[in-house]
Amino acid sequence: YAIVGSYTDNGVQIIDISDPANIVAKDAETDGSTFTELDGARDVETFVIGSSTYAIVASYLDDGVQMIDITDPTAIVAKDAATDGANSFTMLEKPRDVSTFVIGSSTYAIVTAFVDDGVQIIDISDPANIVAKDSATDGDAGGFDVLDDPTDVETFVIGSSTYAIVTAFVDDGVQIIDISDVDN
Repeated sequence: YAIVGSYTDNGVQIIDISDPANIVAKDAETDGSTFTELDGARDVETFVIGSSTYAIVASYLDDGVQMIDITDPTAIVAKDAATDGANSFTMLEKPRDVSTFVIGSSTYAIVTAFVDDGVQIIDISDPANIVAKDSATDGDAGGFDVLDDPTDVETFVIGSSTYAIVTAFVDDGVQIIDISDVDN
């Protein structure tokens, strides 16, 4: 399967791609009553917890993220959502990209916030109850000097440390961030 975010349609589409010559639409949802953070869907990342498969969607126009249970691709379900400025989420204004990672038994996401010039880490271990962790912005102490208009993010592991690499549009560069301690 593939899940695609649609910026102009304000939603997501699940597609069965088992036969590349005959792809089939399975389910779609748009921003509305139960899916509250899909306006301007920009990026989608999938992850597995236990026997369930989920997606996190970066919603550019809603300034937030939407959590979706995609375990049954024919009946996807909204789980939780977060918006910039609410419930300790401080770096979600105009999110452009999201990447997920695991540390220990917990699953996290890191989201780039284009207008906030920063990144937000989110504990997504319970997709029905996501929690803001730490964030960083361009100019913060600790060497955050290449986060002006961040666009893309990927995570990687070296040894026992987890890192994020973030591209910054205005800075014409990349910022590498040690995210091994999601609270710092």
